[in-house]
Amino acid sequence: MIQAPLLLLAASLLIGVLLQRVKAIPENAYLTLNRYVIYVALPALVLVHVPRISLGLEALFPVMTSWIVFLAAVPVFLLVSRRCGWSRQTTGSLILTGGLGNTAFLGYPVIEALYGAEGLQVAILVDQPGTFMATSTLAIIVAGIFSAAGQRKRDIVRSVLAFPPFLVFVGALVLNLSGTQITGAVFEVLEQFAATLTPVALISIGLQLKFSGALEQIRPLAFGLCYKMIAAPALIFVLYALVFGREGLTMQVSVVMAAMPPMITASIIASSYGLNARLAALMAGVGVPIAAATLTLWYLFLGGSG
Repeated sequence: MIQAPLLLLAASLLIGVLLQRVKAIPENAYLTLNRYVIYVALPALVLVHVPRISLGLEALFPVMTSWIVFLAAVPVFLLVSRRCGWSRQTTGSLILTGGLGNTAFLGYPVIEALYGAEGLQVAILVDQPGTFMATSTLAIIVAGIFSAAGQRKRDIVRSVLAFPPFLVFVGALVLNLSGTQITGAVFEVLEQFAATLTPVALISIGLQLKFSGALEQIRPLAFGLCYKMIAAPALIFVLYALVFGREGLTMQVSVVMAAMPPMITASIIASSYGLNARLAALMAGVGVPIAAATLTLWYLFLGGSG
């Protein structure tokens, strides 16, 4: 039976694609949806989860996962792009979408289904202080450097500090460290806004997902997806299993989370900064169905739920 979260992913993406044919919807409608995701839905998601996560030494390894994958993506895509003659905008899109995984609205339901509530706690560590923080800092820096217009160092720093989810993350981290949690009606309202992130973000991707001319993007698309869903989790497996000697649930969840397809929000950031929006949309849109096979293979390779 198809689980509701996966059905929501497919339905939202399909709705976005179908809305391209509605004449009443402007061609740049996705820009408005992008701003909603960045200014409303993402901050709400942060305020829901960050004050409640447990921070400690045991959290170090899962938190490192997303940072390692992203930092490794920078030299990999720079080298390959230089050899293949790809544009700066294509390189930037690959670093963003290949370096950041869909660890929240795909990662959470998948991990909970595979490893239960205990695995979900590890997944939150991979996502919030890991993927989300890297998105709010490193991803904005990369987007500014590789953007079509280009940005000065001062402008890039300002972009990071003014990035709404980053500001909210800092506030949520203060709440976490002080032992303060948002409760009651305010928390329920935040949950409702956070729940809109997945459908709205995927509809935005669907509005940008055009397969005409996709063959022009096939080489960077194939390489980007191979890195994100095969090479990146392999790197995490080697580091954790061989270098750190970590085994068990933490290592398994970290590897599977590293194998998640490209992050939808990363695609939104790429298009917002004038990078290769077509490639970014394809990375996020095509990656989801392919992940059904690659995630299954990684799960079996790691020995199932142990």
